[in-house]
Amino acid sequence: MKKTILVLFGGVSTEYLISLRSAFNIIGGLRQAGFNLVRVGISPQGEWLRFDGSDEDILQDKWQEQARAAADAAKTSAASPIRSPRDFIGSLCGCLPDCIFPAVHGINCEDGSLQGFLTLAGIPYVGCSVLASAACMDKLHAKMIFKYARLPQCRFITVQRADILRDPGTVADRAAAAVGYPCFLKPCNSGSSVGTSRAADRETLIAALQEACRFDRTVLVEEFIRGREIEVAVLGNEKPRAAAIGEVATSGQVEYYDYQAKYFLADGAAVIIPADLEPALAARIRRTAIKAYKALGCAGLARVDFFLRRADGRLLINEINTLPGFTSISVYPKAFAASGLPIDKLVRRLYRLAIDDFQARSRKELI
Repeated sequence: MKKTILVLFGGVSTEYLISLRSAFNIIGGLRQAGFNLVRVGISPQGEWLRFDGSDEDILQDKWQEQARAAADAAKTSAASPIRSPRDFIGSLCGCLPDCIFPAVHGINCEDGSLQGFLTLAGIPYVGCSVLASAACMDKLHAKMIFKYARLPQCRFITVQRADILRDPGTVADRAAAAVGYPCFLKPCNSGSSVGTSRAADRETLIAALQEACRFDRTVLVEEFIRGREIEVAVLGNEKPRAAAIGEVATSGQVEYYDYQAKYFLADGAAVIIPADLEPALAARIRRTAIKAYKALGCAGLARVDFFLRRADGRLLINEINTLPGFTSISVYPKAFAASGLPIDKLVRRLYRLAIDDFQARSRKELI
């Protein structure tokens, strides 16, 4: 019997549009793999809406009006009462899916919030647990765990939005004293390089602090690493495997691999898979990626990002993305395709990992 997968897309997130691109690719892979699909979109306003239209309408962000109209037409006073997250999912889908595949990114989506809801629903889902999702999304907490695991990383300092708004000059001076110029800024809780920027002097640092704090209360300021950007796709639960290593080669159009370069500038950056690395170095990078994956308690999938510093060749861990992009140009699906696992086989494997992880974590407790 065919298994039914609920694909969640959209979200109340700055990465809403990226999610639509990822969902389109994931849905295509699941169709190739022979699954029955139920597609549910989360609008930017937070509505959960079943969508039965074309996949192309998801990609083009034309799904919301159709989904709302269908939801209004289906309203009935005879609807079953909803008493739990599980009831809600069943009512929305018209059945209880065998597994949920979150094709979502960013705040409210991969920070443990959604994972907590899906855990309460008691339905297997693709990806990391609540704890691992939250820890990886919060870059400061991830860095604390990296330090505990003795994983080398760049110098950094965190600053608070309240202090930036009160006295940006003093905050800029403190950050510059800690990491120097140039430096790199990012919101502590965000993804897809949203709100990130490079600062070369005090003036640009103040502007960058004010921009980054729009997206989170805590801003991470790091030393700027001149070197190669390396990305490692990891798949698995207790025994994860790393795919062919990817390298991001930015063009002269962009200073670094930012939000626009990742998703909207065709010539902004190229992803090289496999990266041109000595075999011994490539093996060490894969081992380090798996060590980081395990240290954060990841399951299912994640992408582990590194810098390879040009000055001394040192490998520095950057961050872990627990729901990495799945667009047609994203590193994660391309890396596994290059490793002999095309997207239909990849999503089938992710489904199996979700079922295995759910069974391993399920337990009955006496209350």
